[in-house]
Amino acid sequence: MGKPMGNGHPVAAVVTRREIVERFAETTEWFSTFGGNPVACAAALAVLDVIEDEDLIARAGAVGSELRAAIRAVDAPAIGDVRGLGLLTGVEIVDASGDPDPARAAAVKNAMRGRGVLVGSTGPLDHVLKFRPPLVFGAEHIDRVVTALAQSFAS
Repeated sequence: MGKPMGNGHPVAAVVTRREIVERFAETTEWFSTFGGNPVACAAALAVLDVIEDEDLIARAGAVGSELRAAIRAVDAPAIGDVRGLGLLTGVEIVDASGDPDPARAAAVKNAMRGRGVLVGSTGPLDHVLKFRPPLVFGAEHIDRVVTALAQSFAS
């Protein structure tokens, strides 16, 4: 992991159990491009400080729950399951019989982009809209996302 950890500065990290790392070190020669770089470590520590100081993890959980509730309230029969953790939210797009509808998911995704809201798509059939807002996303941004979603279904 590491992309957002340095807020743009290259840094990486591995999280594992001690016995795995010890066994790996005994049997393999390994190298990390960003391992031990003091500047990268300072950047990562600064990011971690902001996450802790601004309580961004708890905020992401609360705002993510509000976002999913607002999406569930959108009047669009094509919305199937809405699920997520923290701010990460998946919205299943289905046809009238409840089957995955990847074509409609692609159309909604592109229509949202035209409205200034970027979402991805995922799933085995590419029919789940993937909302991945940054940690600074707050309750004040939910209406913009939900309005773009509703308008995209209407169009």
